[in-house]
Amino acid sequence: MSTRPFAPRAAHIVVVTCTFALTALSLSACKGRSDASAGATLTDTAAPAATTAPAGDTATMVSAGTVASPEAAQPAATKAAAAKPAAAKPAAAEPASAPPPPPPKTYPPFDPKASGSAIGVVVYPKNGQPIEQQHFDENECFVWAKTNTGIDPYAPVGAATAPPPAQGGAAKGAAKGAVAGVAIGAIAGDAGKGAAIGAAAGGVAGRRNQKANNQAAANDAQAQAAAAAEQSKKKFADGFTTCLDGKGYSAK
Repeated sequence: MSTRPFAPRAAHIVVVTCTFALTALSLSACKGRSDASAGATLTDTAAPAATTAPAGDTATMVSAGTVASPEAAQPAATKAAAAKPAAAKPAAAEPASAPPPPPPKTYPPFDPKASGSAIGVVVYPKNGQPIEQQHFDENECFVWAKTNTGIDPYAPVGAATAPPPAQGGAAKGAAKGAVAGVAIGAIAGDAGKGAAIGAAAGGVAGRRNQKANNQAAANDAQAQAAAAAEQSKKKFADGFTTCLDGKGYSAK
């Protein structure tokens, strides 16, 4: 059986079929490109689309690769660096809280009798010590001076011991007066009477002289006692001021 009469018809069918296929493939390719552009805006990758590449009289289906977005085109190292969370900064160390102030110092009651003014010493705080501290230091130095000098400025001062009064002043005076009276009585012609008068006068003078001498001795004893008391007072004051000088005061 001969097939030649069918050749033109078969060729026509092939042409029509190819034309129809090309048209369908062109429409499909355009739709794929549109979908790929829309997908690139939303995601980093696009859906695969089919494209055609003409080859002679036929068309070959070519699978389109993944369309990379601009973000996908960046190097992987840049993406990794961007994805890595920033290291948390160490919290600043809080400053240590200041310790609470010490409680106010308490002092024992001030004894004005054991102070500088009581013994005639002027005290000045060279380091700006408060008056409560100064009073405390004065009382403390008063006790220190009393202990180290052995002197108590408030101890009663003993009465001055005067030497015992001299005796016999009148007798001595009378004897002297009698001798003088005898001489005077002899001149007058009555030695006995002159002696009696002289003895009386001499006794009075002797008693007067003895009293004056005893008073002078007593005065000397009082002066010596006063000098000793003043010396003790100065010694105590020196110890008191030495103590205060060591505590930062000027005391005079």
